[in-house]
Amino acid sequence: MKLLTFLFALLTLAPATAFFGVSTPTSAFSSTSLSAKHAMKKAAKGHNAYRPKKSRPSDINRKAPSYNLPKDADKPAEYTIGGK
Repeated sequence: MKLLTFLFALLTLAPATAFFGVSTPTSAFSSTSLSAKHAMKKAAKGHNAYRPKKSRPSDINRKAPSYNLPKDADKPAEYTIGGK
């Protein structure tokens, strides 16, 4: 009878351990490390870091393009309200 009780307890506890993690304190740190080795550049900072470098003097000394934007008075109306 004791053997049957022992086998029954063993068979019910073995699958239950799959749901509960068994912790074995092997070291102070876990075996999987989630910390990054190097910080990554994000968004535009990363894009600009890997762009081709300006090596020609004509590229280095080039001014930014001037965009000829119309003044507020020269802009056409975005919406026209029509009446009946």
